[in-house]
Amino acid sequence: MFTIFNSESLWIGTDLKKFNEIRDALDQAGIKYQYKVKDRMGEWSGRGTLRGSVGSAGNLSEQAKQYEILVEKNALENARVAIQK
Repeated sequence: MFTIFNSESLWIGTDLKKFNEIRDALDQAGIKYQYKVKDRMGEWSGRGTLRGSVGSAGNLSEQAKQYEILVEKNALENARVAIQK
């Protein structure tokens, strides 16, 4: 059973292409995974979101989201090997 207590972070980044490549490699290797997507500009800060408070000028749109891929702890080493192929 996949839970927060028996999972480990395999990769964290903002590159959507790399995120999808890693997911494809894990699928091909038959390794179960979960992922999280965090909108960094949509975070609440005080009286609203960060984007609403300071705008999004100067922030690259492709770096607005942060992706994290998690695998079970006992599959972490196999997952690392699978994504390096």
